[in-house]
Amino acid sequence: MKQLSIFLRPLRRIMWALIVAFMVGVHNFYKQEMDSADTIVSSIQMDEEDEDSSPKD
Repeated sequence: MKQLSIFLRPLRRIMWALIVAFMVGVHNFYKQEMDSADTIVSSIQMDEEDEDSSPKD
């Protein structure tokens, strides 16, 4: 029984890590879907303004 426990411990950790990674990926996908088009456009415009105001070498 102890050998089975030793064998399953790394497997359980890997499964836990895969479940957490999947949940984070699903959360990020739904968060992006919830953003409105106006929010996305305004964030792109702000990024462009930041790039334009950066000093050029």
